[in-house]
Amino acid sequence: MILFQADDDEFYFFCHFLGLSNLPRTEFTAASSIEWTVSDPRDLIRTWCDDYINFINLSVIAARGLLQTHIKWYPPTLLLLPHNYDDIFKYYHKKPCIVCHSEPKDPSLCLICGTMVCLRENCCRQLAHYEAVSHSVTCGAGTAIYLAVNSSTIIVIRGKRACLWGSVYLDSYGEEDRDLKRGKPLFLSEERYSLLQQQWINHSFDHTNKRWVWHKDNL
Repeated sequence: MILFQADDDEFYFFCHFLGLSNLPRTEFTAASSIEWTVSDPRDLIRTWCDDYINFINLSVIAARGLLQTHIKWYPPTLLLLPHNYDDIFKYYHKKPCIVCHSEPKDPSLCLICGTMVCLRENCCRQLAHYEAVSHSVTCGAGTAIYLAVNSSTIIVIRGKRACLWGSVYLDSYGEEDRDLKRGKPLFLSEERYSLLQQQWINHSFDHTNKRWVWHKDNL
């Protein structure tokens, strides 16, 4: 299990997570992570054509459609959240965990893949790491964004650090209701959620969030 050791090492660990380089840290350079692309372009084209011919032999119609279909690529996005926070709360409150089958005291939803984790509980602990930290490694190479269902707050994990980002659900006056103490209806702030998504896509959490704490693998 790989966790970031320093901000400067993020690119190194990210390349290892993607399998782009197996060099030790002392020998790693940015150029070494793209050496897998250095080859004769004709070999790459020949390999693609061979695979496509095999695909044609399996299904001529599907292979023809692959070339005729216009493929539109979309950037990565976070989960599509409901407008009313009550929909999230009713669905996840007291929902059993799929790992330990108990009701989490602090259920938290990963906004990247939709997995619910038991935050700050050792029931789903893997070795020395609690579930939220372990999931941040397997899902986002050390970065994870969780919506704490019982408090409506966003928790961001970056390697060995974590911070409270705020909330993307606000009341009719545009105010947060952390821990749901006021009991006001909450609605999704498209502006805040778009900001959260842009910070995730641009890897800018380190520059936009200042109140980081060491989670000590206890999340």
